[in-house]
Amino acid sequence: MRHFMTRHSAFYGSFKAKEAIEELQMVRCNKLQKEVWQDIQEYKEDFEQVIKSREKCRIPFHHQSPQFCYRHHLIEFLKKVCVDKKLSHCTLHLAVYLLDIFMDNHSIIPDRILLAASVCLLLAAKFEENYLTMPKIAELNTVINNRYEVRQFKVMELIILKFFDWYIMFPTAAHYTHYYLQAVLTLDEVKEKPESRRTIFYEIHDCITEYLDQIIDNIHYMQCYPPSQLAAAIIAASRLQVGLECWTDELEDMTHYTKENIESLATLLQSKTAFINCEKCALKN
Repeated sequence: MRHFMTRHSAFYGSFKAKEAIEELQMVRCNKLQKEVWQDIQEYKEDFEQVIKSREKCRIPFHHQSPQFCYRHHLIEFLKKVCVDKKLSHCTLHLAVYLLDIFMDNHSIIPDRILLAASVCLLLAAKFEENYLTMPKIAELNTVINNRYEVRQFKVMELIILKFFDWYIMFPTAAHYTHYYLQAVLTLDEVKEKPESRRTIFYEIHDCITEYLDQIIDNIHYMQCYPPSQLAAAIIAASRLQVGLECWTDELEDMTHYTKENIESLATLLQSKTAFINCEKCALKN
């Protein structure tokens, strides 16, 4: 699976590839190019207002899906397709969000659940991927042994888009994580260990990838925490895992979360706990 975004992503411009993390830190270390970084800062507030407003547009999650028992298998299916088709984490996370919210508000007959999952992935890919990587309906249908007709894909696509009122520009933890990567290391940390800079970047990247998988496997993360806070906690947990301090002033300025805001969630992520206290789960049991 690719770990970066495309030009069509809501957060495009923050990072295009994991190698860009290293490049950006070097840019910020360079005195001449640092002036360019400072010029960009004037747009920082406007950009943050846009993405925060998109986060507020997310549809509330009520944990009431009649199809919840199928969720684990659907997530594994979406992951496999994303890996096989080399789709990004942003595509996967947006597809999972669309599917979770759609299932939360509809009672879908079992025979159509895989169709709904495939169409959510198709919509997310249309938004996040470019024309070279975006899967076609025929390709997705082949994965499930041509179970549905093309017409059924198109009908389901319209149903889902109408439900979301034709707006699917929802930020996910994957999007925020890529944005926060700009401040994942401080200048002092880069200068302190220049010989191991590349190793640290890749170690952090691997940790982030693992945590991004963890938060979509357990539906309670989306239920209990906004994506911006989840992403901040993922960054903090990843820094801790590679031996760095949990939080920095730069990250607080970038995310607007303090160490106190994300420390307990970062600890929860590190513990790999599969259960988050949920009143609705308790009622069901």
